[in-house]
Amino acid sequence: MQKINVSSIVAAHTNTLRDDNGHLQFLDVATFFVLPVLLGGMMAVMCWQVPEKALELSISVFSIFAALLLSVQVALYSVSLRAIAEPEDQRKKKDFEDRQKLRKILIKELNDNVSYLILLSVVTVTVTLALFFTASPRIWGSAIAVALYSHFLLTILMVIKRASIVFSREYEQASH
Repeated sequence: MQKINVSSIVAAHTNTLRDDNGHLQFLDVATFFVLPVLLGGMMAVMCWQVPEKALELSISVFSIFAALLLSVQVALYSVSLRAIAEPEDQRKKKDFEDRQKLRKILIKELNDNVSYLILLSVVTVTVTLALFFTASPRIWGSAIAVALYSHFLLTILMVIKRASIVFSREYEQASH
């Protein structure tokens, strides 16, 4: 059972929502987890249904995302292996060490977020397939789909921002 236990991926992702003091940020948790559930709940209250064609399409979209996100992980791994030359000037050494430490943290957190997005993509495909092939109540199924879609959107926006920071810093380092 341990081989399919993905709780460590969820825990690692959730840990990226902590501040520098290790405190979980309420606003981040509300944005990434509570807001999507509220959006899904609103869809149920309004009796809105995701069109069947959209469910079909989302199976393909999230399958593609899972594969693309695996490619992002490979790119992150290659960035993490790339050594950066230490400055010869001793006065710049402390700043360099701080930047290296921050780089390591950012790459680890980004990897945790990407791993979570891959998991979320797989879960979304599975849930969407189940909704598509079963006679489950369409309103609740739509609410679940909207919650998953919005959670994915918010999380991928965070990953895009973090990836931009990591890769911009890598480009800066390469140009020096």
